[in-house]
Amino acid sequence: MKQKLQIFAKNNFLVLAFVVLGLISYFATASTPEPKDSFIPAPKSVDTFIPRGFSLVPIEIANAESLASLIGDVGGVVDLYLASSERQKGGLRVGSKLKLLRAPLNPQQYAVLIRDSESPRLLSYAGPFIAVVQNPEETGAQLTSSGPAKIRVEYQN
Repeated sequence: MKQKLQIFAKNNFLVLAFVVLGLISYFATASTPEPKDSFIPAPKSVDTFIPRGFSLVPIEIANAESLASLIGDVGGVVDLYLASSERQKGGLRVGSKLKLLRAPLNPQQYAVLIRDSESPRLLSYAGPFIAVVQNPEETGAQLTSSGPAKIRVEYQN
């Protein structure tokens, strides 16, 4: 009978320890507040972030694949040059320190943020462009003052 009491006492101790540890773990997890979802989803449209007096002009980038691995998910600051093609000689600098943005729904599509008054000048260049990455802290975006070469045809009688 003495052996039965010893076995019963050992089992009670194990059951009691199990219950105490269970209560401790329950209160430890119940007292910590659940973390709130701090994730802010990316906007589906960037047009709501365009400052007054500026335009977001979509452009074609010749080095888009290599550029995607160098700049972040949103974009960066670049200098734009004309890419060489059959129609035009490349290397002409179009703009410097321009804010380049990636489209949130199509990361291979890019646009530059420029003043409204400079939009027609940028659109007068026949792309594609080559983007050269600059320091993201750079400011003072500007397009070059010279536009594309204008062809003048004179007729003589």
